[in-house]
Amino acid sequence: MGILKRENWWAWLLLGIASSGISIFFLGALLEVYRKDAWYAKWYYWALGIIILLLPAIIMFFIFYIQTLANICKKLEVPGSEIYAYPYAYIICFIVPIIGWVLLAVLLIYINIWYLVKLYQGKGEKWIKN
Repeated sequence: MGILKRENWWAWLLLGIASSGISIFFLGALLEVYRKDAWYAKWYYWALGIIILLLPAIIMFFIFYIQTLANICKKLEVPGSEIYAYPYAYIICFIVPIIGWVLLAVLLIYINIWYLVKLYQGKGEKWIKN
């Protein structure tokens, strides 16, 4: 998997822009951040979210995206894991109007940029399998 090499950080930038961030799930698979016993691995949660209405499925997808991104950042040693890896930080930011929403946006921008910085610094190379 040469795509995790330091010189290929720009490919992740282009993939992120072209796919509107969906490439995070592919990077998560390469860095092995998914667990078989987690809530997102159970198909009936997703089916129930879609059957009830589409809104629960969209919320579940957003939570899955944030959880994947936070786990990627922990694997790539992005500073601040005590904040972005703590789920209550997102809940508090979501509940508190205006200031919390601004902080949530800043937090999401922070982790969306820093994983690219860490790939540029070569932190992804230790996860390359021979």
